[in-house]
Amino acid sequence: MADLHLGGWREDTLREIGIKTFEKAIDISIQENVDFILISGDLFDSSNPTIDVMAKAAKKLYELKVKGISVYVIEGSHDFSPTGRTILKVFEEAGLLKRVTSAEESEGRLLLKGTTDEKTKIRLYGISGIRGSLEKATYSVLDREDLEQKEGQKIFLFHSAIEELRPNNLYQMQSMPISLLPKGFMYYAGGHIHERGEFELGDYKNVVFPGALFPNNIDELLSFKGGGFYLVEDDGSGLKKSYIPIKIAPVIILEIDLEGTHTINVEEKIRLATDKKDLKNSIVIVKFKGNIEGNLSDINFKKINLYLENKGAVLVKRDTREIKTKQYKEIKNSSFTKEKLEEEVIIRHKDQIKIKECQIETVSFVKTFMNLLSREKKEGEKKDDYIKDILRESIDYLSKNNLLEDLNETTST
Repeated sequence: MADLHLGGWREDTLREIGIKTFEKAIDISIQENVDFILISGDLFDSSNPTIDVMAKAAKKLYELKVKGISVYVIEGSHDFSPTGRTILKVFEEAGLLKRVTSAEESEGRLLLKGTTDEKTKIRLYGISGIRGSLEKATYSVLDREDLEQKEGQKIFLFHSAIEELRPNNLYQMQSMPISLLPKGFMYYAGGHIHERGEFELGDYKNVVFPGALFPNNIDELLSFKGGGFYLVEDDGSGLKKSYIPIKIAPVIILEIDLEGTHTINVEEKIRLATDKKDLKNSIVIVKFKGNIEGNLSDINFKKINLYLENKGAVLVKRDTREIKTKQYKEIKNSSFTKEKLEEEVIIRHKDQIKIKECQIETVSFVKTFMNLLSREKKEGEKKDDYIKDILRESIDYLSKNNLLEDLNETTST
């Protein structure tokens, strides 16, 4: 399993579902009497998770220890710490898991020591993932020949995107060529890519990404609706891989077309769409699209959420990215620079900016004022001094352009 990101969701409900998914995965593993468990990075969402998240994880890992099931891990880009202050080190000292990333340097090359599973005598090696794919520097000095020459059955854990195996929708994700991995291992347990996949490429057999154990954001909920892990069995004739999906709460996606609908009728659309649906114990994502009449802010989302929760939903999330209103026009020229795009937005909506007796052109005024308000705090500058300085510069600018009266009117309103 990989990319568990325990403690990662801000919403209590989703954070708890993520933990329950992990607990169920462990229960299934115990029932299946597995020899050991691999976690290919991002067991936790940070190197220093909260006490309650750590406590729940430790409880399940202890159950595995009692059953004699070893857990082998590498750090991922989230639970890795360049200072070594990761909770995984504490869990390892407590005997709840084993990191397989131990190594030593010799003549400028990195020699992985790995570890041997006592039951199966399989050798396990791994390299942790680092934010920004900085682990590529580690692979560049890895002595792959040393690993390839070691005898016996070997498994390699990694937490990196592979160029040749990267999904098309993740083409912009930083990655590395598969040639940086050592060849000839019996199994490659991958992480970091939250999309499931099984691959074979030349000397690299059984390269597996299990995907996230539970989705980590709304886009993953929309795309995958859930997660899972792999059970892998070596029966002597080869590896048999079985994907085990886990769903604590089903994800129901409500697609609501608002084309030509006035904002006052949105609630009724929701009621009609869900009248005969069973939402009990489900995560509901309301995906809106279309051009609406009126302001988006006029839609009573709280009332909609309450209605869906009363029908049994444990959590309601909404996706409003495809709603369009007549107030705003879409800009389709993706070749704009950030600065050019800002200017285009200002030009398109400058008629909404009501200023009078201004000695400066509207677009120039807005851009300058935006820059004043977005100045970053200087090193060593106190917060109060920073705020006072921005206020002073802004008032000076407004005064210079005869806009203080407008500001006072707006503030009093």
